[in-house]
Amino acid sequence: MKNTVSRVTGLALAAAAAAGAQAQSGSVQVFGLLDASVQMLKASGTERRYFLNSDGNTSSRFGVRGTEDLGGGLKAGFWLESAVTVDDGTSGATSTNNKDSVSGGLTWGRRATLQLSGPWGELRLGRDYVPSFGNLTTSMHPFGTNGVGSSGLMFYPVPAGGTTARTQVRASNSIGYFLPAGLGGLYGHAMVALGEQGPGATRKDGQLQGVRIGWRNDGFNASAAVSKTRYATGNYTQSNVGASYKWGPARLMALWGENKIGVTKTTATMVGTQWEVSAQGEVRFAYTQLKARNVASDATHIALGYVHDLSKRTALYGNVARIDNKAAGVRFNVGLATTLPGGNSGGVEAGVRHSF
Repeated sequence: MKNTVSRVTGLALAAAAAAGAQAQSGSVQVFGLLDASVQMLKASGTERRYFLNSDGNTSSRFGVRGTEDLGGGLKAGFWLESAVTVDDGTSGATSTNNKDSVSGGLTWGRRATLQLSGPWGELRLGRDYVPSFGNLTTSMHPFGTNGVGSSGLMFYPVPAGGTTARTQVRASNSIGYFLPAGLGGLYGHAMVALGEQGPGATRKDGQLQGVRIGWRNDGFNASAAVSKTRYATGNYTQSNVGASYKWGPARLMALWGENKIGVTKTTATMVGTQWEVSAQGEVRFAYTQLKARNVASDATHIALGYVHDLSKRTALYGNVARIDNKAAGVRFNVGLATTLPGGNSGGVEAGVRHSF
């Protein structure tokens, strides 16, 4: 009887230990970031306007993610992330088929993926960043895609010929592959995405193929990328090349990007820097020239900003920027459009960013 009790007790302890080990092999994390600012915008032909806005420095978000160690270097994971508009609490726009826009309540429009990774790299399924978006972030542009200095103001496409591209940032229904780490600084990302349209002339709408390849070390980073999305009204192709180099306290940056929709094209070229002026402070500067063909007009964009870290999780920031449209252009602006041909649009913002 005593031996039987000992065996049962031993089995129970072994089962508990195995369950504990299994629980420790995986993790789930709730995370997020909130960013809010006060903006003043002014454009030619319009009155000055004031806004309480979101995402002046970094995109606000709320998410949950997790991983499980499957052994042998293999891991499974998931990532659900929603945009959060701090001033009114709503979520951002998304697209379920890479063609139509959907906006409204809380969705996982920033990212919704399942992934499997190992020594061979990572396979990722769901809604995710397209390869050509990687060069538009703060890795290659001082302001990334936020605030009045946003790269998106010049490096996103202009609708043309009935095509409003939905894939300059993310794609739904995607299959993505990422090269593994440990390749001597080489990195890469390839993606295909489905538009999931029915039969007919628009059956290929929303289908995307893209690739990004780059190399980096402690002080240098360079990459080139291209993504193409099919539309019956005019295919959309986004191409860009970016580079950054750490030179003392400054990170020097250069970015070239081209957006084609049918016979239209915009080409933007940016030079800029992120300059560490103290242990807590960073100055940002970017100057961009845009050339347009068969759509909109030429334009320039200049932006200056400052970020002051209060802690690892909280920062204050301020930005000022101006866009000048050339000739009879009115298309480009920092958030408030000009009503005068060849007019300008400028803005100032100050805000706070907090992550958790």
